[in-house]
Amino acid sequence: MEEGQAMLKVPPPHQLAIAVACVVLNLAVGKIANLLSLPLSLDTIGSLAGAALLPPALAIAVGAITAVLGWTVMSPVYPDYIGTQISVVIAALAMVRLIGFDRLWKAVILGVSVAVVAAMVVPVTVLARTAIDAVPIASGQSIWSAVTVDGLLIDLADKLVAALIAWALVRRRLRGTW
Repeated sequence: MEEGQAMLKVPPPHQLAIAVACVVLNLAVGKIANLLSLPLSLDTIGSLAGAALLPPALAIAVGAITAVLGWTVMSPVYPDYIGTQISVVIAALAMVRLIGFDRLWKAVILGVSVAVVAAMVVPVTVLARTAIDAVPIASGQSIWSAVTVDGLLIDLADKLVAALIAWALVRRRLRGTW
């Protein structure tokens, strides 16, 4: 290797396996929630678990890859949410580094924090949300209200449940029971 060239550092196989499992978890649970017409998407469980178990770059890759592959599994507009997925992972990484992820109450704080971030990022992708928010908008709500107030409530429930499930998975992983 010549001087001045950076060598690409490939993550260890166990980290790559965890990253792949997190992407698959996001896509599988998101698809199931979609098929069952659940009000929550639950497509960030793997991203939140990845934020606790993986180095930052690999955790962010989990969110980005989920968003890119989501169009094949969930919806053709799913890649529009790449910013939301990445923002959720970055917020989760910050919270994990700030307070940890070893207690239930910390998972609750993480869930609330990433919900607020997701609700703030989603208005940026208002065009992608237009179809989703057509009913509230048709009922007289402004686009801003539909994607922020209603979006925050849905994101709060979604990310809180996702964080609690991710916490349970991470807890099991750290205890070595799977």
